[in-house]
Amino acid sequence: MTRPGAPLRAGDELTLDIADLAFGGRGVGRASGFVVFVEGALPGESVRARVQRVKSGYAEAACEHVLTSSPDRTTPPCRHYGECGGCDLQHLSPRAQAGAKRNQVVSLLGRLAGLADPPVTEAVTAGPPTEYRFRMDFDWGTGPGGHPVLGLHRAGRPAEILPIDQCLLMPEPANAIRKFAAERALRLGLGTWDRKRRRGLLRRLGIQMARTTGETLATLETGRGDPPALGGLARDLVRAFPRVVGVVRREYDRFDRFVGESILCGRDHLFEEIDGDRLKVPAGAFFQPNAAGAGRLREVVLQALDPRAEESILELYCGIGFFTLAAARRSRQMVGLDVSRDAVAAARDNAARAGLGNARFLCRDVGEALPGLLQEAGRDALLIDPPRTGLPRSAVLAIARAAVPRVVYVSCDPATLARDIRLFAEAGGLRLRSLTPLDLFPQTHHVECVARFDRA
Repeated sequence: MTRPGAPLRAGDELTLDIADLAFGGRGVGRASGFVVFVEGALPGESVRARVQRVKSGYAEAACEHVLTSSPDRTTPPCRHYGECGGCDLQHLSPRAQAGAKRNQVVSLLGRLAGLADPPVTEAVTAGPPTEYRFRMDFDWGTGPGGHPVLGLHRAGRPAEILPIDQCLLMPEPANAIRKFAAERALRLGLGTWDRKRRRGLLRRLGIQMARTTGETLATLETGRGDPPALGGLARDLVRAFPRVVGVVRREYDRFDRFVGESILCGRDHLFEEIDGDRLKVPAGAFFQPNAAGAGRLREVVLQALDPRAEESILELYCGIGFFTLAAARRSRQMVGLDVSRDAVAAARDNAARAGLGNARFLCRDVGEALPGLLQEAGRDALLIDPPRTGLPRSAVLAIARAAVPRVVYVSCDPATLARDIRLFAEAGGLRLRSLTPLDLFPQTHHVECVARFDRA
């Protein structure tokens, strides 16, 4: 056992009181002047931990034994928990997960955005804590004896694929499809992608499942080549699972560059219904990950945006028009912008199906098109739903300097949101009015945020 005040070394055993939960799901303790991040520990617990790595100013440790347990600790429901890198909060009760994520958002805003008392509401929960994912991606790899395996990345060793018996984040039919695809690919002699040698065929299986229509779409990401057995795998999937409406192939070269997309069987899209909107979702387009909570997210966004009948609203990263359609019903005009041709085409189809003639969609890069679009007269509000990396700096500055009265920013990464909030403040003009965290990713540390800004 390490003496109090002694310098920490890898392999040291510590007794720690855990005071907080860091973004990423690790407990936070202190020893010898170091912050110690402890995998598997929860706030309020006393634990025995073993130091794994010592960095400048902090250390990382693994929980060896819980001496005093938190009342929020629960038994993880998944047999793969701890081995699989997909979930990291299954040992914390779902109710406590939402509260912890709210606290983490507040902490990140203080540390990265410089906000001492940010206007963060209580976390919103939506849907069940398991079987909520609209899409899951499973990767092929090489298992023991050189045999192909299909699963998820192993915790702590992301280059290694862990075979999965059951993933609780998707409904059971997805697990049956994954198991069938793995077994049939092996029987057909289809090889897997070798990441070291940069060759091979099968890379990834994506499964999208619509809850209201019951439609399922499978996407096979592959290397180059055209073996007849690949078409056989697709046809077998459709025959074995009548809910599978199509199997799509997305092909990549040996340098991981996207080459093209083709339909192996059926069609390249499915339909999902949210609050009466029948939405076309192409295989390669983004859709909200939490199928059960998507409607609740849209409600929160609309409440923050507060669209009015006389207003013209610009939406960045509009995707298939998930937010656009609902906002268009309450405004004079919606203009949606996205770089994905498939997403924009689907958005136009979705708006036409909904009978919304006041929604216009442009297929352009946000960084390039934004300055000109902001100069158009009459922009009353701006809605943004960027990828996890957040906004390009040029876009942040253009928005901050524009005359748009209010901005709603939907983010799946509170760290990049906090960075952009700081950039808005430094550029002047926009003030954070409210921020609502939504726990749309139960069992993981991820959290969705809806931030409302007003012109100062």
